[in-house]
Amino acid sequence: MIARYRIVEIVIAVSVVIISIASLFVAVYQSRVMDRTLAASVMPIMDYTTGNYSAVHQDSRIELEVRNSGLGPAQVHYLVMYYEGERVVAPNRFMALCCAPEDLGPEARLDHISQLFLADRINLTTDIVGGRVFAPQQRVVFASMLRPETPEGLAVWEALNRAREHLELEMCYCSVLEDCWIARFPQQSRVATDQCELHTDGI
Repeated sequence: MIARYRIVEIVIAVSVVIISIASLFVAVYQSRVMDRTLAASVMPIMDYTTGNYSAVHQDSRIELEVRNSGLGPAQVHYLVMYYEGERVVAPNRFMALCCAPEDLGPEARLDHISQLFLADRINLTTDIVGGRVFAPQQRVVFASMLRPETPEGLAVWEALNRAREHLELEMCYCSVLEDCWIARFPQQSRVATDQCELHTDGI
């Protein structure tokens, strides 16, 4: 009789242990689900677009734009831009590389673009992206050029209109939970990373 009671006690004890372990697994699983749900609810998604017509201004202008299409804020640590494999470090040098007359040498191309800027025949408006916090759905046009009227300016604008299709961008940004991604465009790829490296020559 005593042996039967002991067997019952052992069965009860084992059942309690199994239930406790199961409850622990359920709690851990629920915690992971909640963490993933929270991460998804504040996940930013940075996008890049470019066009040659501004719906806002109702005119022909080349625009390079980044937007946070996600649900949470995005801390952008850097944005770097490449053209024909070379990093863009200054707007005037990029314009000289892509958009000046091809029959000019490197220094002459740079001087040509500089003179057009000084004469107000072309006007490139730029803004900073790296170091900014983007609210959900916030957009920033970080480069904009209105279509000029003069032949010299129009030639540069048309060259830039062709060149913008060959730009490549790399951007690193993080969520409020410090989850970080490196995004590349036009590939539209996003890869998780532990942290964003410091780029002093970013845009």
